[in-house]
Amino acid sequence: MKKEKSVIVRFYSAKSIRMCITCKNRFLQSKLIRFKAGETKLSPYNGIGRSFYICNECLIKPKTVNHIKKYIKHNEDIKEQLKEITQIWQVSKK
Repeated sequence: MKKEKSVIVRFYSAKSIRMCITCKNRFLQSKLIRFKAGETKLSPYNGIGRSFYICNECLIKPKTVNHIKKYIKHNEDIKEQLKEITQIWQVSKK
């Protein structure tokens, strides 16, 4: 089986302001990364369900993982999932 390439679709308004859950600073929605927290998994937002935002600076901070753990019940692999999504997001940004 071929492994499908993950692509992040961006959902944002041009002038909307949103808040990063880690640093609580406000940014244009287009400057933040939007995540979706499932029961056991962190994933890029796909247009369905509740979501939250993290700014680029906070992606590398260790306390970000602790903030995300509040949203996901079974949160063992959050650090790895966050790294994978961040790498995909940076590639799709180019």
